[in-house]
Amino acid sequence: MADTASTTVSKQQRAFYRKLYLSYLISQQAHSLTSLQQLTGMPRRTIQDCLKDLGDIGVQCSFIQQEGGRHNAGHYQLDDWGPIRPAWVAQHLTEIEQLLAG
Repeated sequence: MADTASTTVSKQQRAFYRKLYLSYLISQQAHSLTSLQQLTGMPRRTIQDCLKDLGDIGVQCSFIQQEGGRHNAGHYQLDDWGPIRPAWVAQHLTEIEQLLAG
């Protein structure tokens, strides 16, 4: 990855990195929409759109409904990274976070 301080990212690149970042977070522990929002500072709608579009990059994610819970009570689970190498994402996590913050 290039030096993030001097890198300008396009809207499409930012969307791609957002998907990688959310996938990584979900793969590390169970997250709800609310916990992802609190952890990332991203707007709720942005997170929803990213999760809905993970299939665009080959990542499979599902929502696990909490048994006996109210509507939408549960957590996300990463089912398959598809063509993405999770080790690469983990290795570049700080750079991805910096790109998304900028």
